[in-house]
Amino acid sequence: MNPIKHHFRNALAAVLMLCSVQANAAGYVSLGHVDLSFYEVTASLVQQVLERMGYNVGVKKGSHAQVYPLLGTGEVDVFVAAWLPNAHAGYWEEYKDNTVKVVALYEDAKLFWAVPDYIPASEVASVADLRKADVSAKMQKEVRGPGADSGLMIGSKTIFAEYGLEESGYKLMPGKAPEWIANFNDNVAAKRWFVVPLWQPQYLNKANKLRILDEPKKLLGESDTAWLVAHKDFRSKVDAKTWKALQRMSLSVRAVTEMDYLVNVQKMSPRDAARNWMGSHADTVNYWIYPDAED
Repeated sequence: MNPIKHHFRNALAAVLMLCSVQANAAGYVSLGHVDLSFYEVTASLVQQVLERMGYNVGVKKGSHAQVYPLLGTGEVDVFVAAWLPNAHAGYWEEYKDNTVKVVALYEDAKLFWAVPDYIPASEVASVADLRKADVSAKMQKEVRGPGADSGLMIGSKTIFAEYGLEESGYKLMPGKAPEWIANFNDNVAAKRWFVVPLWQPQYLNKANKLRILDEPKKLLGESDTAWLVAHKDFRSKVDAKTWKALQRMSLSVRAVTEMDYLVNVQKMSPRDAARNWMGSHADTVNYWIYPDAED
């Protein structure tokens, strides 16, 4: 082999090895999220921030009841995201002693019941209206939503009991996202009368005209803050720069809804949707990762 070529190849290999070592020097982070698309796009954004800072990031996802215990034991280092003080209150109470709040990712997270706006507000304006005989006769009786262990469906079960909806023939049906979303779309396409447990941020709010039903007992709670939280040992695994970068992260309901819309309507991958937002907000992302020296 030509000595010059041999020397160049060895030098190139050394550079590539150095880059690999530097990329992995910061270590490994396990990131967890609930298996719903709006959580996944937010988690992907956090993942890409950590990757830009040199970390290898593994992702674990599942239902609320599956992922929160992983956070509690430290199998998950960081979790996207804990809705507090209402929606995830039960899970937080169980695992809070082993966790720390890192940053409020966005505020005004909400759980609610909604109907499509082609249903007249004069007939259905509140959850209590669902029991009116003329309304009940028109409504689809299956009230479909996400997993039974979600804060939304736990609260919705309480709504059923408090408002006596089973007595009017309604049935609460938790399920996987593709199933209840397909049912939602079918109902809208057919202009059927139906009610859906929902939340924001959620792409269906952008893709459809919906009306939130009044529920004066506030059984789904008031507005929440979506927190990036971490296992208590995570702080010691990362350097001060990384910790501060995560603490600078700030989104909004609108931003997460837009990313969720890109995934579910524009058919982007969650990673590409997050990357698209990051590219459109490069100054913001640079501030998170590369703050001014005096910060």
